[in-house]
Amino acid sequence: MLRTQNDPFALLRNLFTRRKPLVVEPSATRSPAEPVVADKGASNPYLEARREWNERYGNYIQQTQQWRLIALLCGAVSLVSVSGVVYIGSQSKVVPYIVEVDKRGMASSVSPAEKSFNADARIIRAYLARFVTDWRTISVDRVAQKSAIDRMYSMLPNGSPALNKLNEHFKANNPFKVASKQRVAVQITDILKISDQTWQVEWEEVTRDLNGELTSSLRIKSSISVGITPPTDERLLLINPLGIYITDLNWSRQL
Repeated sequence: MLRTQNDPFALLRNLFTRRKPLVVEPSATRSPAEPVVADKGASNPYLEARREWNERYGNYIQQTQQWRLIALLCGAVSLVSVSGVVYIGSQSKVVPYIVEVDKRGMASSVSPAEKSFNADARIIRAYLARFVTDWRTISVDRVAQKSAIDRMYSMLPNGSPALNKLNEHFKANNPFKVASKQRVAVQITDILKISDQTWQVEWEEVTRDLNGELTSSLRIKSSISVGITPPTDERLLLINPLGIYITDLNWSRQL
């Protein structure tokens, strides 16, 4: 420093040899503490890729969820509908009616048969006579024989003692096999009411061979228990419309 102050040319030399300062544009200058802000107009590849994925697959996923929900709702509605149809189909649609006729055979009154219906004693007698005739008759006509057996079984409730007894009887006496040797005609002689549910039926059986020769004549008496239940099946309605059933029976030969 002492040499520069004593040398008069040193100051001039410094003036001519000093470099010009670097001029910085004001827009390019920033303070060290100022944060760098990304240009809003610049594109971000990560954001663009995510936006593209949402636009392309997001709608598919949403639509799949909606269709899945609709499918579940349709399945629930179908299940309820099928259950309703099955329930309605299982209900009885047959309503039995009692038809009264006059002397000329014309219907005089029609009324639905109630479960507590009490049939007239004359009707029960007619049904018992038909039952015994169908049960004991042996015919050479196989079609007539089968029809008689069907009518008889229509009056036997499932699981009843009468059904079990007659099943055992027909196993031991097959009417179709018996018809190959003989035929039996039945004549009802008496039907008496013993109690509210028990009736006594007497009949005579005449047995003839295939040539028509008389082989035997028997008198039989039976005690028959009767129950009344209006039918709900259309097939039984055509055969046994009043629902008169034989619940139990016992029979024996009279001397």
